[in-house]
Amino acid sequence: MSLAEIKNLLRKAGLNPKKNFSQNFLFNNGTVERIISHVPESKGFYIEIGGGLGTLTDEIVKRGLSPFTVIDMDRGMLKVLKERFEGVAEVLMQDATKIRFSKYFEGKKGFVVGNIPYQVSSPIIHNTCYESKFLDGALFLLQKEVAEKLCAMPGTREFGPLAGIVRMVGRADHLFTLPPQEFYPAPKVHSGLVKITFFEHGYSTEHLKKFASFMRSLFSNRRKNLLNVFKINKLDIDILKRLEISETLRAESLDWDKIVALSKAVMEE
Repeated sequence: MSLAEIKNLLRKAGLNPKKNFSQNFLFNNGTVERIISHVPESKGFYIEIGGGLGTLTDEIVKRGLSPFTVIDMDRGMLKVLKERFEGVAEVLMQDATKIRFSKYFEGKKGFVVGNIPYQVSSPIIHNTCYESKFLDGALFLLQKEVAEKLCAMPGTREFGPLAGIVRMVGRADHLFTLPPQEFYPAPKVHSGLVKITFFEHGYSTEHLKKFASFMRSLFSNRRKNLLNVFKINKLDIDILKRLEISETLRAESLDWDKIVALSKAVMEE
């Protein structure tokens, strides 16, 4: 949709972009096509998170990707989406931090797409990873800083709990960055498109939640060494000795194998 079409839809529906929902509508048609070109065909189901006025929704429908469900939490946007796409997409009010992708799974993995609200990007990504054994992948448009954290490598300052939960179940790739001028209203930040490819795994949702909790504890005090981090979070210090990991290291200095080994030992306690 063009900027004029975005404004016309808002005017006709009597709506205004809401800051509390981080409603910034993408209106560059070339960019929309470029984004959706990264969505694979022939998946078991497709879910769009935060459909808004239907910019990405329209391109997904044009490509004939189905079965397709689009969710949002704004009643005004849901009304617009139902008027535009009723009959070609299921439109639902659904909290993306709690959606269960398992209910859409019928033997073939699905794919998730979304221009994710900045303030809830982390819980949405975590929830998607928790249910990732039912998904082939996800394509998220995020605040650039969040995109960079999501794709960070172990052993770097940027790596943390968000990158950790993704790495546990898949791989994240930062595809490209978008300037604020591609959105209405223009946000104060750049955005990044990230594609997550999920691996085959047998982790339960509960196991992944425990791992995520461990990661938050491990990186809760970045400036402190592991000995102090373990003490602060009341973790067994002997685990460090058993795994021959130096107590003087910081979490951001650990490679992935050590992080996984620590998580297993802590979760088995």
